[in-house]
Amino acid sequence: MSSSSSWRSRYEEDPDGDEDENILTELQESQWSSRDSILFVIDCSPSMLKPSEDGEIPFYTAIKCAMTVQLNKIISSESDLVGIVLYGTAKSKNSNNFENIYVLQELDAPDVQKIQQLESIDDKSLDFDEAFGTSNGKYTLGEMFWTATNLFGSHAQRVGSKRLFLFTNEDDPHAGDISLRSASKVRAKDLQQFGIKIELFDVDKPGEKFDRKNFYRDILMDSMDDEDEDGAPPEGSSATLQELLQRVQRKEVKKRAMFSVPFKLANGLEIGVRGYNLVMPQKKGNHRNVYTMGETVREVQTVSSWICADTTQYLTPADLEYYWEFGGTKVIFTKEEVASMKTFSDPGLTLLGFKPKDALLMHHNIGHALFLYPDERSYEGSTRAFSALLTAMADMDKIAICSFTQRATYSTRLVALVPQLEIIGSNGQEQPPGLQLIPLPWADDIRPLPIETGFEAPDELKDAALNVISLLNMKKGFLPDNYENPSLQKHYKVLQATALNQRDMDIDDKTLPKTEQMHARAGEHIRHYKDVAESIEIQEADLGPSPPTSATTTKRASQTSSDGQSSSKRARSAPPTDDAGLLADMRAKYDSNELKLATVASLKAFLKSVNVKPGSVKGDLIAQVETYFEDN
Repeated sequence: MSSSSSWRSRYEEDPDGDEDENILTELQESQWSSRDSILFVIDCSPSMLKPSEDGEIPFYTAIKCAMTVQLNKIISSESDLVGIVLYGTAKSKNSNNFENIYVLQELDAPDVQKIQQLESIDDKSLDFDEAFGTSNGKYTLGEMFWTATNLFGSHAQRVGSKRLFLFTNEDDPHAGDISLRSASKVRAKDLQQFGIKIELFDVDKPGEKFDRKNFYRDILMDSMDDEDEDGAPPEGSSATLQELLQRVQRKEVKKRAMFSVPFKLANGLEIGVRGYNLVMPQKKGNHRNVYTMGETVREVQTVSSWICADTTQYLTPADLEYYWEFGGTKVIFTKEEVASMKTFSDPGLTLLGFKPKDALLMHHNIGHALFLYPDERSYEGSTRAFSALLTAMADMDKIAICSFTQRATYSTRLVALVPQLEIIGSNGQEQPPGLQLIPLPWADDIRPLPIETGFEAPDELKDAALNVISLLNMKKGFLPDNYENPSLQKHYKVLQATALNQRDMDIDDKTLPKTEQMHARAGEHIRHYKDVAESIEIQEADLGPSPPTSATTTKRASQTSSDGQSSSKRARSAPPTDDAGLLADMRAKYDSNELKLATVASLKAFLKSVNVKPGSVKGDLIAQVETYFEDN
């Protein structure tokens, strides 16, 4: 396979080629851009303006989706482009003067005014019939695709991906006109030639299922690219706002590979693989310093300058040197030498061998995995070789150990490749085929932790805790998708309210405990657990400190004494023996801010000695002692 003439790589240089061939074309440069462009195209036919079975109107649902995407873009990707086109309208507004097509928003970066415009449509403060109207199903789908092509083509800025989000519940447009149907498919193919992908968000009509086979199947198949995992159009139709929003959110972010490197299986045998990061923490965006004293808000440009501490003169980059201290001596390096020290090898993945799958232990996973997928663009035949390797590893229950260098400036580390086969369920693909790349620890990354045995709770306290746990058990378990980060949600809500001149909106913090429900279900057992814990604490204070021994010592201490009275009862009935000593000891703890180290029994005994009625909680007892010393 390695000697085949068809086994070509984009990493290899052609010795006979011209230097001009290395110049990227405009299309190739746009593929490497991180900017995304999305054009919302919304059907305004009468059926889209009628409420569905659940009372939602599909047109306004699509407007909500567009507004949600624009809000997300402002926060996460402000340089991305979003536009909105309405078709099937009574009024027209487009550069080609096509009838029944209304360009609501040009393809541009979202801003506050555009979001406010969509809000006015959503809350019906902007009358639809007066502003746009409906053409009662009269429109030409081919002209709509032509308008979309012009909007993408007229934009001067280069973008990485171009996508058209089409919202409609009409599965067979131009059913009685073959020429219009044919022209629409031709215009859709023109979109594909310009690198524009069509994403269909189809909505069911009341009592009628949307059927893609009538018209849109051929268009969607033509617009698919090689990064689609399936060979068929994904997902079914949506009936509710929540379903449609979920589909839009899944499609909103363009799939981008973190890296594309060669995978060396043996001498002379390499394939191409792409790596994807499937899990990323959601963070707040970086704040920016702005100048607000002028007519417009302008971002402050930060300039860093280095000043010599001895001469107070400004230093140029040529004056700066880098050093590491070794043996008390400053070893000087140039900037190029420092960069070369960080480079171990060329970017790539090299196979070292295989091990049984059970050799990979849980504590070996010190970071989240990356997902590997074949890269056919880099090497022809990569998909076939990758599939054969994946299947063989899964059949033999093996993992691969490899040396991995992600980029030129990244350090090399050992990784494990775990095979993951495809799983297809009733809703389509549930798990894609590929290799999970797990970073492996070095020898000094894993250290033995000292295990210290401390206090073991008596059986009475364990039983009380088990009763509480059994009654407060979450039957459905913990599902992370049900809990949003309240800090992030509050941050976004404040930003949105400030930008749109709205009131600060409250958030639904699902992390707060349901106190009333918890007390109604297990309040009696919680109080019993508290009483048992306090009795054990009083018992320990009465017995004094004991050396760390086995659990039998603790159990023996909790048993009844020879006179038939439990030690806890004796501790409760025993009065303080030395009020002066207790006062001095508590005063010393108060002065050194160590009242929290005092036991509940000693706190109560002190308060009783000074004629103060003690509370029931340790925190209240400490507050009472502090109040006493502050007043005296």
